[in-house]
Amino acid sequence: MIERKERKPYWRHTKLQMAASLIPFLTVLIILPLYHEPLNVERFIGFPIGFLLVSHGIFVIALATVASFVNRQDAIDHWHGAHEDT
Repeated sequence: MIERKERKPYWRHTKLQMAASLIPFLTVLIILPLYHEPLNVERFIGFPIGFLLVSHGIFVIALATVASFVNRQDAIDHWHGAHEDT
C-alpha cells in the first residue's frame, strides 16, 4: 500500500505518463488518415495501399502505445512502492 504522502507524486507521474502516451497516439490518429489519399492509387491484394497502411498502422501504433504505457506504469509503480506482488 502506498503511503499517504507519496500519493500526490505518484498520481502526478501517472498523469504525466498518460499524457505522454495519449498525445502521440492521438496525433497519429488524426494525421495518418490525412495522407492516405495519394497512396490509394496503388493496390495490394485488391485493396488500396493507403487504406491498408492507415488501418493497420493505427492498430500497430495502438498496440505499441499500450505496451509502452504498461511498461512505464510498472516502473512508476515500483519507484513509488505501489507495485503488486505477484
